[in-house]
Amino acid sequence: MIQVIAINNVKKEKVDDYLATAKELVEKTNAFDKGCIKYQLCKDINDPLRFVMVEAWDDKSALDEHMKADHFIKLVPKLRECTTKPSEMTLLETMF
Repeated sequence: MIQVIAINNVKKEKVDDYLATAKELVEKTNAFDKGCIKYQLCKDINDPLRFVMVEAWDDKSALDEHMKADHFIKLVPKLRECTTKPSEMTLLETMF
């Protein structure tokens, strides 16, 4: 299993836009992307402008296909417009 942690710092005035776009991405990914075990957006309890996408995929090929999906290609640039800096992304391989 592959897990992804993607951290985004969002501009205060763009939080509503970010959340609306992220909600659409989460819903479409969970509904349509094969190999998706979990795809959810979380908010940092200590920083209301810091959001973390937590993902779990069957394997790297499922993640790669997700990044080619129409909804990903359409929505991720909209998310980036709302952030203060590029996303911090960590890919993890589950060991046990």
